[in-house]
Amino acid sequence: MGKNSLMIRLIDVVFILLFGFIAISQIGISAAIEPPKSAEAEQSGPDAPIEVIVGVSRDGSYPVDAGNRVLSDIRELKSYLSNKMAEAAAQGVPLGVRIRAAWDSPVEHSLAVARLCRELGIPKGLDVIKMQME
Repeated sequence: MGKNSLMIRLIDVVFILLFGFIAISQIGISAAIEPPKSAEAEQSGPDAPIEVIVGVSRDGSYPVDAGNRVLSDIRELKSYLSNKMAEAAAQGVPLGVRIRAAWDSPVEHSLAVARLCRELGIPKGLDVIKMQME
């Protein structure tokens, strides 16, 4: 036997061990995994920032107030966010916008909201989620 045959046998042993560990390991369901919690999102009290969630649907409308109100264009959204900024300023707390785009909405609608937030000086975040839009 040559030197190469010993190396092949060691590789075979390693692969057998690897497949054995894979076969006996447990694979969990993704639904059982708890997503991490954000400490920023759990702020409460008088100094907690106001977070406005703006949905972006595929037809270019913007659901706000948990979907109870739908704004048809960016001008209505600008007016809505300006009013929210005034409310936050009156309370002395910062305002933030969370943009929640449907997975099938065109990206230009989300970018329009992001540009509007930059124009108004509002910090923003973007989430892309699969949501049921009617």
